[in-house]
Amino acid sequence: MESLWHDLRFALRGLYRNLGFAGVAVTTIGLGIGANTAIFAGVYQVLMRPLPFAEADRLVTVELDAEALVSKATLTRFQDRLQSFDDVAAWSRTDLTVTDLDQPERISGARVTSNLFHLLGVEPLLGRALQLHDGEPGAEPVAVLSQGLWERIYAGGSGVLGRRIMVDGRGHTILGVMPRDFSFPSAETRIWIPATMDPAAEDDYGTPDFAVVGRLAPGVESSQATLELRRHSVEIRELFEGYPGSFGNSARVIPVREALVGQTRPALLVLFGAVGFVLLIVCANVANLLLTRAQVRRREMAVRTALGARRSRVVRQLLTESVVLALLGGVAGLLLAAWTGEALRSALPAEIPGVADIDIGREVLLFTLGVAVMAGILFGLAPALQSTTQVVRLSLGSKGRGASGGWGGARRVFRALMICEVAMAMILVVGAGLMLQSFDRLSAVDPGFRAEGVLTLRLSPTQARYSEPAERDAFWAEALESVRKLPGVASVAAASIVPFTGSLDRSNWLVEDGASADAAAQRVAWRIVTHGYFETLEIPLRAGRTFLPRDRSSTAPVAVVNEAFVDRYLQGRDPLGERIRLSTAEPDAWVRVIGVVADSRQEDLGTNTAPEIYRPFGQSPVVSMGLLIRTPQDEPRTLVPTVRRAVWEIDSDVAVSGVQPMEEVVQGSMAQSRMLARLLGVFGLLALVLGAVGTYGVLSYGISQRSTEIGVRLAIGAPRGTVVRAVMKEAMGLIAIGLAIGVVGAWALAKVLSNRLHGVEDGDPLFLAMVALVLASVAAVASYIPGRRASRIDPVKALRVD
Repeated sequence: MESLWHDLRFALRGLYRNLGFAGVAVTTIGLGIGANTAIFAGVYQVLMRPLPFAEADRLVTVELDAEALVSKATLTRFQDRLQSFDDVAAWSRTDLTVTDLDQPERISGARVTSNLFHLLGVEPLLGRALQLHDGEPGAEPVAVLSQGLWERIYAGGSGVLGRRIMVDGRGHTILGVMPRDFSFPSAETRIWIPATMDPAAEDDYGTPDFAVVGRLAPGVESSQATLELRRHSVEIRELFEGYPGSFGNSARVIPVREALVGQTRPALLVLFGAVGFVLLIVCANVANLLLTRAQVRRREMAVRTALGARRSRVVRQLLTESVVLALLGGVAGLLLAAWTGEALRSALPAEIPGVADIDIGREVLLFTLGVAVMAGILFGLAPALQSTTQVVRLSLGSKGRGASGGWGGARRVFRALMICEVAMAMILVVGAGLMLQSFDRLSAVDPGFRAEGVLTLRLSPTQARYSEPAERDAFWAEALESVRKLPGVASVAAASIVPFTGSLDRSNWLVEDGASADAAAQRVAWRIVTHGYFETLEIPLRAGRTFLPRDRSSTAPVAVVNEAFVDRYLQGRDPLGERIRLSTAEPDAWVRVIGVVADSRQEDLGTNTAPEIYRPFGQSPVVSMGLLIRTPQDEPRTLVPTVRRAVWEIDSDVAVSGVQPMEEVVQGSMAQSRMLARLLGVFGLLALVLGAVGTYGVLSYGISQRSTEIGVRLAIGAPRGTVVRAVMKEAMGLIAIGLAIGVVGAWALAKVLSNRLHGVEDGDPLFLAMVALVLASVAAVASYIPGRRASRIDPVKALRVD
């Protein structure tokens, strides 16, 4: 320990005497470690942090088809039949209107089976969780609150248990409060209420709205559970009419974390890999700096060796200096990571558990410490070993200018590091370029409607007050008319799902007289809209008509379809007058197609438009809908106060939520792609700059070591241009090797990113060639400057004997 303390003091004194070198090195290391720390904080909280569930490794979610949802009767059958699971539970995400606040508010909640909390193995902070009798038909309405909602409404008072909270117009008795770290099924869930389960209910595949979670029995592997799940799915498909022919064929079980994280996992891993490359480039640059410094310190090392210091002792001292340098860089990196943490939190989807907790915690600090120590050893080992191979006699007898003592070995290390830097820079720049191209093309995609000048918000009347279709119809008719009369409103409409704000409902369907077996097995997206919806969003009408106020429950059922529906399922037929039936409707309720509208993107700009059916609100009234208001005003938000007043004059218990201009809604759908593109762009630019700096540094120091040789060439008449070309030729040869290696790595990275690219070819040779040309040009400039400096060496000074 005394020896270690001596090494630390010596390292700190040495860095203090060379503040310029220390400042450059610490800044460079800080950039690399800071980027790694910031991304690791997100990776840990989202992908690695232990889930707050008992034996979480045995928890899996069940996927039966593309939507991964089941009906109540299917769930009951699974609970009774599946032997691979200790227990099976389910949930359905839903927004609930809570009126116990200053104003009605729509709060994210979940309807869950009463065994969910027991299956997850989580105990409440206060009170009790749901029990089996809470989900029986006719049971008293009850609720479990999150700790955040409890503190917000009841200020964390212990007397909350047994009180009643108004949810969707009905009083619910509060049973318990869940701890703060419990976030299921999403981080935004604030309230849980029991889903009523009636074992006698018949299966209704038309309304599958439950996601399934199960706990594997001890000793059961996921593959075994998947096989059993598929077997029972086939039995259900044969037992109940209306199930598609493909139901259950792709059934599988996946770890619960994978289901909760979704598509954020690959994005975070890509970023983590990118910052790892940045750190390697940083290590290569700092290694170059240390090698340069080692050449300056050759005489010092020779004296220490001559006085009896063993090689291992000198290497240990030099590695200590490198680790100290890395630790100082780690401190700077922590400051950078803390500054960028908020940006990462805002860029990731808020509903993913762990996103809100991204911070510099104990685990992140340990990671930073480990990375700093490893980086210090990584970039310090080669210079340390190189320093101890100096020839004592030659180092003591000369200042080493132009001598070869030890320079040959250092030169080989320099060249290897330079090749690695170029290769890694190539990989990162290609990845960044692909993502930036993809985001640029995604941003240019036409959604199929005009988002400018449209304000969106969601109105949520209470279910208890508007339980009858006639009551819902009356409320929405009055609300739409009141808003339509407001100053600054050009048109207004409503939809069950506003574009880009959620997943559409999907159902099986049939076409009367001629539906193919394949078509009947498909599930089609549908939504309910009021008259004026297509006109407000300016979605073009291609044939027939859109909905009118007269399309009500008392008239013949009608529907409007989009062009994708016609192209896929009604090829060669006149769609107007065709009759279709959704499985959500009554068995004999055929609806007639009265119009065809242009395709419009509804869930994601990056996917092709799916076939869609629109139903009129007057024939299928729902309670909660999104309001779309077109206004000529430059700032649609200015309408919000007057819209709220108009709605609350009709019913003061209506929750108004999701207030956003439509343009922001569309932009928000690209948030993750934007984050990935921007961060990879920053890392790619950083790699490019560090690669150029590294190339410049290697060549500059190489020239300083070869000053005598260059002086001799100039003295015997070599043209100065020849010197420049010689330096650049050597540099471009190394760069070419690095680019060749980088092209292979970039091609592999492009394949990894392929499923996240939109309108971009992942292996486009022209793009790879362009990136290689850019890197070669930057490297050529970085090598030309030292080459030109070498051509200006004064032969007299270079050949002077000291």
